[in-house]
Amino acid sequence: MNITAPVVLVAASVLLPLCYPLLAARRGWRGALRMALPLLPLPALLLGLFSAAPWTLELPWLLLGSTWMLDELRRAFLLLAALLWSTAGLYAVGYLGAEQLRRFCVFWSLTLNGNIGLVLAADVASFYGFFTLMTFAAYGLVVHVGGHRARRAGRVYLVMALCGEMALLAGFLLAAQAADSLLLADLPAGVAASADGWLITALFIAGFGVKAGLPGLHFWLPMAHPVAPTPASAVLSGTMIKAGLLGWLLTLPLGQAGWLPWGQFLVVMGFVAALGAALFGVVRRDPKTVLAWSSISQMGLMTVLVGAALAVPGQADVMLPIIALFALHHGLAKGCLFLAVGLVLPARRALRVLLWLLIALPALSLLGLPLTSGELAKGAMKTALLTAPGLPLAPWLPLLLHATTLATFALIARYGWMLWRQLEPGCAPVSRWSGWGVAVLCTAVLFWWLPSVGG
Repeated sequence: MNITAPVVLVAASVLLPLCYPLLAARRGWRGALRMALPLLPLPALLLGLFSAAPWTLELPWLLLGSTWMLDELRRAFLLLAALLWSTAGLYAVGYLGAEQLRRFCVFWSLTLNGNIGLVLAADVASFYGFFTLMTFAAYGLVVHVGGHRARRAGRVYLVMALCGEMALLAGFLLAAQAADSLLLADLPAGVAASADGWLITALFIAGFGVKAGLPGLHFWLPMAHPVAPTPASAVLSGTMIKAGLLGWLLTLPLGQAGWLPWGQFLVVMGFVAALGAALFGVVRRDPKTVLAWSSISQMGLMTVLVGAALAVPGQADVMLPIIALFALHHGLAKGCLFLAVGLVLPARRALRVLLWLLIALPALSLLGLPLTSGELAKGAMKTALLTAPGLPLAPWLPLLLHATTLATFALIARYGWMLWRQLEPGCAPVSRWSGWGVAVLCTAVLFWWLPSVGG
């Protein structure tokens, strides 16, 4: 059934970031450019918070006939994107200088538009269009600061992005032909029934794997995230890499029989990422680089869940909500840790102690300590993996899961030590503190909110 009630919020969620670059063409509007940054994702946030029931919106006049929708899976990804883009935008108000402000704001808004749009898109043309916009607009954020290191990271990012986009375009064309439909919901069954199903699956795994940091396709991530401005790093690592995860969930033949080999492949690659990234991350000296490797590690755990859903058809309905909630938990926590890199130490000792306690909160959440969102997300993940019948690597799962916890601890400890050595006394704008503080607050209340988000 089509529900048209959210149409105003849907239009505002997509059009507001798309029209925002028009402000950059006006001279003397620097103040408006800054202050609008945290406001751009607010319609999407309202849409995620107050859309109690799933809805579908058909736009037959757009592209090849577009369909946008919001269900429980998309709602978790929309809330993550809207919350993190809002808090990072508030942080950016006090972070950005006057130099190249317009350029940053244009790429920021276009990347945001792609991120929000792909979450809502339910057809191939809309999803691929928004995904491509997000991918290439983010290049401007990666190279924003300039210099040899940023330009080199930008080149690597662009090459990997082009390879990923070509794989996705081929995969979508073949899948749409096999399903005889442009709706994403029809693709998994079409892929499963197609004689080219394995090829299409390989294209989707590789194409979205570039964004998700799959081992062998991850090279851009630890190069691009550290060189981007701090608020951009937060959204790159917190929510944009989750677009690859969402792409897998929407296109792979999850719940279909006969995909055990591909499920085994993803489970193995997921554990390789979760454990291997820790080996590279713990020797880095830059806190943002350590966090980038940590994102690869945590995305590895989500890849394991996707592999489990692909390998055992009966587990798809169990795994999907857990993956969505894990993504929401990790994105907010990782965003907080990235934003903390741009803070300064207060003059008063009591405030310094409070600062480190608040920095520790999302770090402890990533470890899955009690009374954190990580306890719920990781607890649900472990229960689902250890109790599901016939999963790949089943005899080794308890040992591997314990090893991933140690890997997370090692990365977080390294990040904390490097941040301890880097932060210096000083004075930061109120908006920077506010953006980071709101992000930490969202992470804290997520423990009580996750059950309601999961429906």
